[in-house]
Amino acid sequence: MENNNKHSLLQPLITPISSPTTTTAAATAAAETSSTCYSLLDDHHYDPFIKSSKIISNTNFIFRILLVFLVASISIWANYEASRTFDINIVNDSKDSQAGKRFDLFYVSNDKATRIVLNTSSFVEHFLYNNNSNNIKPYTKKHIKSVTLRLVDRNLTAAAVTAAEDHHASGKYFKGYNYNYNYVIDINPMLIEDKDYNNMTFIVVGAIQRAMARIWLWDGGSRAPPRLVDGMVEYIVELAGFGRKGVSGGGGDGDGGRNLPDCGGGHRGWWEDKEPKEVAHYLQYYENYKKGFIQRLNEAMKDTWHDRMVDDVLGFPSMKICGLYNASFGSVVSPETRFV
Repeated sequence: MENNNKHSLLQPLITPISSPTTTTAAATAAAETSSTCYSLLDDHHYDPFIKSSKIISNTNFIFRILLVFLVASISIWANYEASRTFDINIVNDSKDSQAGKRFDLFYVSNDKATRIVLNTSSFVEHFLYNNNSNNIKPYTKKHIKSVTLRLVDRNLTAAAVTAAEDHHASGKYFKGYNYNYNYVIDINPMLIEDKDYNNMTFIVVGAIQRAMARIWLWDGGSRAPPRLVDGMVEYIVELAGFGRKGVSGGGGDGDGGRNLPDCGGGHRGWWEDKEPKEVAHYLQYYENYKKGFIQRLNEAMKDTWHDRMVDDVLGFPSMKICGLYNASFGSVVSPETRFV
């Protein structure tokens, strides 16, 4: 009897076990509460985070695009600066004139004048100093420190006038020392007054091309004949497509390059009494006869000059070339073929 009473007193101390139905209902309620809670979190806490993430993602994408453009711009600028083997200065001494205002508008404000100097210089450099593996000895290139392109405030007798700032060092290569040259190209303001923009640009570029050809050519320490040097300048300008009337194609007087002018009596200094276009005409035949003649002649003139230089570089008396030109095919026949 006592045992039964004790058991009855202890029974309420044991935790009752919930029925399966009650547990399932409780779990469902908890799940719904949890779902509601997550839903509330999604609506009120996670959406702004997701939107912020999207904004950050878009910002990163835009930043990367801008970075690519920046790197590309820096690369272009670096290449542009690398192509500038010398300093370029653009000066307008005629700012108040109509020509000066047009010069600023068409050539200074957009940096076109600088690009023209670079492009015309590059053409001459690649022609005169094309050092490749076929050259036994590389050509000696001038060291140009700076080129100043200046629109002057007075009319000139020529389209452009080129001069070295240091006249004592101009064109000199002494005992292996290559001077650093500073050149000034004076542009005639009359060139800028042409109302036809295309024609004006053609004339301006042609004048600068001529000036850059003169700048890059050696002249035997100022001892080479000016007429011969002028003819070499004319030859290069013609190659660039800016030749004077009658020189196109290497011919003179509209003959299409089929006939040489008079040889001038057979003396070595045949260029002394000839115009630049005639000298350029001869030089074209010498170049046809011996490829690379102009480059080798320029190299020979880097530090000296003598009257036999053209013949020595050509490897054949230059005056005999007059009789070696084949009018039918526009080519030079070798001396062996001509006189056999």
